[in-house]
This record gives sequence, C-alpha cells and structure tokens, in this order.
Amino acid sequence: MKILFAWTGVTSYMADCWRRLQSAQGVELKVVVDNVYSGRAFDVEKVFGGLDYAILSGGMKWDDGGWRPDIIFAVGWHSHIVREIVRRRKFRDVPKVCCFDMPWRWLPRCICARWVLRPFLKNYVAAYVPGQSCARYARWLRFQRIETGLFSIDAEKLRSAHVPSERKGFLYVGRFSSEKRVDLIERAYRRYQELGGSWPLDCYGQGGKFIQPDELPSVYAEHACLLLASEFDPWPLVALEARTAGCEVIMSDRCGNRFELPGVRVVRYGDVEAMAHGMLKLEEEFASRKGGGQDAECNGGVHAALARYDCKAWAERTLRFAGELLGMNVKV
Repeated sequence: MKILFAWTGVTSYMADCWRRLQSAQGVELKVVVDNVYSGRAFDVEKVFGGLDYAILSGGMKWDDGGWRPDIIFAVGWHSHIVREIVRRRKFRDVPKVCCFDMPWRWLPRCICARWVLRPFLKNYVAAYVPGQSCARYARWLRFQRIETGLFSIDAEKLRSAHVPSERKGFLYVGRFSSEKRVDLIERAYRRYQELGGSWPLDCYGQGGKFIQPDELPSVYAEHACLLLASEFDPWPLVALEARTAGCEVIMSDRCGNRFELPGVRVVRYGDVEAMAHGMLKLEEEFASRKGGGQDAECNGGVHAALARYDCKAWAERTLRFAGELLGMNVKV
C-alpha cells in the first residue's frame, strides 16, 4: 500500500508514528511537510531520520516524480502546500483523509466552516482526529467516516529515561502563545510559593528553554508534574507524553483531552488559586509516598489505559482504517 502524508510542521511524535507505519509489511510511505514555525529550531534530519520525506516552504510544490499514492492523509485546510496536493488533478481519484485537531466550538468561524469549506472538504472521504471533541466537529462538517486516535507517541522512548530516586518540580512544555496562558502558570506558581511550596518550576519550548525532542524523556523523568493552564487547547499532546513518562498532570478544563487521559487533575480555567492549591497538595502527596514520590499508578495500570496512544497501536489503527477506505483486507 502506497501512503502519502501531507503535514504541517516538524513534529517528532508523528515521525515516530510514521516510522512504525513504514515498518509494516507491504507499506510504501512518503511524507511531505510544510515547514511552518515549529520546524525552525529542530534538527530536521534527526527528527525525520529513516523516512522518505520532503520539507517544503513558501508555497513550493512537491515534485512527486510520477509516484502515485493509494491513499493520502492530509492535515487540515490552512496550508497552501497541503491544499495543492489534495487538489492535484492527477490525484483526483485517490482517496483522501482529512486530519485535524479542531474541536467543536460555538464560534462563527467554526459554524460557518460547514459551508465555507464545503468545496474543499468534498475532496475527502473521511476524517482522522485526536479525540471525541474533534470527532464532534468532524460530524458537524458532515464527515461520515471518522477515526479517532490521530495523535500518538513512542511510549517506549518516553519511558526509557532513567527516573531519579526522587521526582520533584513542575514543568511546562510547549509554545508560549497567548492561548497557552503561561502567565497563569507563573501566577499560580507564585501563589504556590506563598502557600509554602518549595518545588521549582521549569518552562521549556519556544519562548523558554528550548530542547530537542530526543531530550524530552529525560526532562519528564526529572519532574513530578506538568502544568497546563490553556485558554484553548484542542488536544495537548504534552499531557499524553507526561502521563506516559510517569508525570502527574494538572490542566485547565479547556484542554480537549481532559476526559480521555487517565489520572489528570483538572482545574477551572483561570482559577489560579485552585491550581496553586493543587500544586501544593501534589507536593505533600509525593512527600508522603515511600521512595520519594514514585507514581505507582502511572508505573502500572495507567500505562495499559494509554496503550491505544502508542505509535505501534497507531500504525495498526491507521493501516486498518486505510484498508477499510480502500476496500482491502489488510493484515496488521
């Protein structure tokens, strides 16, 4: 089966998934990436090592060299490069799957998209989304075939880092954009200190300490808890990474995966006091545990609950979904 992924941004989690899919018997995979902001600082060759990929930018066109996919997975509708591939005349009869993480929201642009985007969305036969909130929006856009579980990670890699005898400290990982509300995390941390908390806070990402993707497992292993205070966050993958790596997570109720990831602690958006008290309570819990705060739940049952988000399960799910759309009996 020849599969083309047309994506936006240099993303290590998808690269891990693509490598797993590429290893499946009978799969020939190509990846085309629109190099938007997220690729500026990453070591692209290290992230995409082992893949047949093309990095494009500035409205460039991908030279397919006469190669023709059996199915195309394409991200959303914002990228000119992706749109050109989806609309390419020679691929007109190739089934296409629309991949996106936009959740349902009562906003004019979300509501109007059903009609505004209709001419473009007619190119697709199905949607592939991270979770149920996004699936609801896919149904609003009138997709009949919808698969969930678009975002996945290499769980083995995230659990491979050495965990110190004592986890401690809070962590933020991600962009420092306005909707992430890192300022609320900083305010909650100051209040936490006023309440007597002693753990440090580290912030990583574009705007904080920048790290390459292969350094993340060690960062998660050293910290006790990830903090997310987002005003809008469709399906924050960092929460999945953190839980898989054994970290606790405190997130706002605006995070789309708050009901789908086990063991996360949810606070009302903007409630700095609640987040600060949650941080203090967590520090006290860790202090009372034997062994300096090892998360027994996360080292055991939670991993099983997160199994569907591992890249191996993702590859099997994606290949099975592609086979169904192509009318093929695919062995996974």
